Amino acid sequence: MLRVLPLLLVFLSLAAPSSAQPTVDRDRARVQVRNGWQAMDREDWAAAARDFQRATDIDRTFEDAYYGLGLAKVRLKHYGEALVAYVKCRDLYQAHAGRQFSTQQDAQRYRRDRMVEIDDAIRQTQAGPQNLRAQERLRQLQEQRRQLQETIRRGNDVSLGSDVPGYVYLGLGSAFFRLEQWEDAEREFKSAIAADGKLGEAYNNLAVVYLTTGRLAEAEKAVSAAEKAGYRVSPGLKDQIKNKKG
Repeated sequence: MLRVLPLLLVFLSLAAPSSAQPTVDRDRARVQVRNGWQAMDREDWAAAARDFQRATDIDRTFEDAYYGLGLAKVRLKHYGEALVAYVKCRDLYQAHAGRQFSTQQDAQRYRRDRMVEIDDAIRQTQAGPQNLRAQERLRQLQEQRRQLQETIRRGNDVSLGSDVPGYVYLGLGSAFFRLEQWEDAEREFKSAIAADGKLGEAYNNLAVVYLTTGRLAEAEKAVSAAEKAGYRVSPGLKDQIKNKKG
């Protein structure tokens, strides 16, 4: 027994820091994610991809790092690699949504860490070029923040109760579209709309899928839904649908 006890103490001393390690990894990964978004603002897609990749290497559970990596890969026209990153992002969000914590305190700590990440993303988006895509991303991030803040305020649940953000499905759909996988693209755009009914770009992209696959009446309805959501649909897309109808 006397010989076993020192071994047990050594084991405990080695294991003790592990509970803090995920937080340390996430903090290090956040730095790379910030660098990645700054590179995206400069339109340096290759640098952004490297930074986001470094973040995922540090913390393989960092869903937003995979989202940034997917977006950078799309900009580089590496659509297959973008798809892999987006799928990983979606799967992590789904896994986290069903995650159960042992105590309310652990759940609240995780939610507050997510709030820090969302606030970082909001600041990065506000600091970059204020185009329509940035404004839409900002709207979605602010909605995520509102929902998370409400959950923190209640503070009485050990499950996360969150879901995949609409923009993740939108990214997935766009990657499938670039790979000419129309059925998969359609499914993901519809998932984006189900997650966020105000996501006008998803309706717009769904209209393009319908046009591409010859469903012109559905394309017109999707265009109307996009415009109703406040999205500016390209006149060229509407002309194409009209010309094909004859």
